[in-house]
Amino acid sequence: MTAPALNRILLVDDDKVTNLMHKRQITRRGLARCVDVATDGRAALDYFREREREGEEQPELVLLDINMPRMNGFEFLAEYAHLPEKMHQHQRVVMVSTSTFRKDKAIADQNPHVAAYETKPLSDTDLERIVRNTHRGVSCGSE
Repeated sequence: MTAPALNRILLVDDDKVTNLMHKRQITRRGLARCVDVATDGRAALDYFREREREGEEQPELVLLDINMPRMNGFEFLAEYAHLPEKMHQHQRVVMVSTSTFRKDKAIADQNPHVAAYETKPLSDTDLERIVRNTHRGVSCGSE
């Protein structure tokens, strides 16, 4: 592993195969101590609120898909912007999509909460680069 490990990564994607693949890559490469999954934007917002209620650290990195049922990635970002800043001030959101539409990338690039736009599936090299750019070095808590 060339990138130092993060404490927690949240995968926000409705595709079970993509989540399984990315989670395995992250775990195999030792890129994060904890990897959580939310299957749409609404579930991700609930995840953030629950972690806040429980006094648990938020993930340092969020890998966010665009096209999901219930609440897509762009709708999630609109709501995410209204969360208390302490819930996301030390996070990096990377939009990860199969979309090759320039419009999607342009919208993501203009969003102040999106640090990067990547095309999935992510390779080991992609994940290492993303984690290296995100690294903060805090503990995983009681897990």
